[in-house]
Amino acid sequence: MSNEEFDEFSQDVVAVPKNKMTVEKFFQQFNTLDPNNYGSWPLSVKITCWIFIVALAFAVIYFVMIRSTIESISQASAQEQNLLNEFREKESKLRNLQQYQIQLQEMEARFNQQLEQLPKETEIPGLVEDINLSGVNSGLKFKNIRLEPEIKQEFFIEQPIAIEATGDYHAFGSFVSSIAGLSRIVTLHDFTITGTENKEKKSEIPVIDYVVKAKTYRYVGNAEGAAAQPEANSTTQGAQ
Repeated sequence: MSNEEFDEFSQDVVAVPKNKMTVEKFFQQFNTLDPNNYGSWPLSVKITCWIFIVALAFAVIYFVMIRSTIESISQASAQEQNLLNEFREKESKLRNLQQYQIQLQEMEARFNQQLEQLPKETEIPGLVEDINLSGVNSGLKFKNIRLEPEIKQEFFIEQPIAIEATGDYHAFGSFVSSIAGLSRIVTLHDFTITGTENKEKKSEIPVIDYVVKAKTYRYVGNAEGAAAQPEANSTTQGAQ
């Protein structure tokens, strides 16, 4: 073959147009497929089908297995966080338990100390004698000291003591100080102070009359509270 013939042959080969794959031709290949002859399918169709099958398999595995596993892990993680918070809270309470116990013991000691300052029922007459003695030592003259009916509260019983006395301001001030220094708790209420002319004319200072209500308190213990409960129940049934 001469050079001229070779050149003409090469030009003929170059002049032959190549078949380019377009989208339309790609989809047309699916219309001509033979379902019973997989081997005759074009390579591009085979690759597309395998990609679709693999993607579908991954989707099924995700929704059937992986998604439920992820949800289970999320729930377990949330439960773990809740348990961790509960553990930290209980650990904090346990750490402070000893301190709370010490504070409780201190409160019980102070409470018992306050209870010791409350007179018992059998000590009320002696307390009235102490009040009388405090007034006499202060310079007051008592007209009357009498016990009034008890007033029951939820946790204690209030015992009012009506006091009528005469004396000057200094004597009354000394009396109040003496009451505050008693070993038992006594409070003073409802002061009524009136001044009258000194009939003995020994001084221009008028005679001062005092009407005071002293109160002391008695703790309602378990035994006394239990005894008072049946009495209250019987009273209620009798009223019905």
